[in-house]
Amino acid sequence: MSKRILITFGFVLVFGIAVFVLFYMKGRPEPVLEEKNFSEEVHSYRADDLNSGCALDDKVFCAIERAVKCTMAPEFEGCDKKHVPSFVLGNIKDVVRPTEMSFKIVKIKPIIGEKDIAVYTQSDCDTIWFGLCKERWFIRSARKVMTGR
Repeated sequence: MSKRILITFGFVLVFGIAVFVLFYMKGRPEPVLEEKNFSEEVHSYRADDLNSGCALDDKVFCAIERAVKCTMAPEFEGCDKKHVPSFVLGNIKDVVRPTEMSFKIVKIKPIIGEKDIAVYTQSDCDTIWFGLCKERWFIRSARKVMTGR
């Protein structure tokens, strides 16, 4: 009798674990993209020489490029709250906008369990801009910048 109870308990336990794993795996979103490391190429911009459009055919690069252009010139084409963080467009007294900026993408990494990505960059500019120049940037949700959502 105790052998029968033990076997039944074992089957129920295995079945329960299988159901848990099935629901856990089903509810887990797929990563937006694979982790990528980039070249050492540095992209430089000047506020008086900005071109519309994007220099490369890559959504993540274009999102970062748009944020850089909007940081230097918030009136630039495509600069609105739908595509860039609101502090980039803000008009704050005593804060000087950069006129020259450069960046390179170090790494793009999916955030596990979410549909966001983390973008790591190294940037430089000719002023202090909310502490983001001469630092590593970490952009957690490039999805808003790329899609407006």
